[in-house]
Amino acid sequence: MRRRKRTFSKKAVRWLVIIALFDLQLSYLLAFMGREQIAETLSITVVTEIIAVMLGYFIKSFQETKEEENVRLIEEQRRGEENQVFMEVTRMGVEDENQ
Repeated sequence: MRRRKRTFSKKAVRWLVIIALFDLQLSYLLAFMGREQIAETLSITVVTEIIAVMLGYFIKSFQETKEEENVRLIEEQRRGEENQVFMEVTRMGVEDENQ
């Protein structure tokens, strides 16, 4: 089974989301203390941050995965072409020996 690497961006997104969720809880504390307007503004800002960070990370991950897949397909195609050339050269060598 393949183990997934923890890249810098994955760690950074993880910490940003943890901090954002903590900040979101602070808005409830502010609302409890009677600062509803500040709590509402904070909540909107934090939710926007979470969406922006996650959306950016998803786009980056999709692009990386797509590029890795393209590289894998190109390498597979190159190997297939090399095998085909090898088979043709081998076949030509066998035909030359038979003549």
